[in-house]
Amino acid sequence: MSTLSLSALLGIRTGMRVSVIHPPEGFLARLEPLPAGVALIENSKTGLDLTILFTTKKTELVEKLPGLARGMAVTGHIWVCFPAATESSQVPTEDFVRMAALEVGLSDDKKVVVDVGWTALRLAWKPRTPRLDKPQITA
Repeated sequence: MSTLSLSALLGIRTGMRVSVIHPPEGFLARLEPLPAGVALIENSKTGLDLTILFTTKKTELVEKLPGLARGMAVTGHIWVCFPAATESSQVPTEDFVRMAALEVGLSDDKKVVVDVGWTALRLAWKPRTPRLDKPQITA
């Protein structure tokens, strides 16, 4: 088990703008103490640094993810938290979250066990592939 606080484990740093959507009971209290200057807000005109989405339905993830991606800061992240173990075909799995992310131009770069009931994947903008050929323009 990690000795880091939950907020540190999720990458919440000083001055970040963070949105938490559908948190389970007690989750926000577990984030305390938050680093200085962290604002828990719903949206930001300049983009959110971190969004934490809890979802138990594939359809909800597919509906919300494009909007959440548009609301991200360029260097922002989205944590998609989903039930750790389930037998339902309606509940997102790790592979489903990855595929949904790829559809909107995001990729996962970290996995965390939030608690006994929830697992999370952190999504970020996919890095652009480097251009391998030289430009053909001449001066």
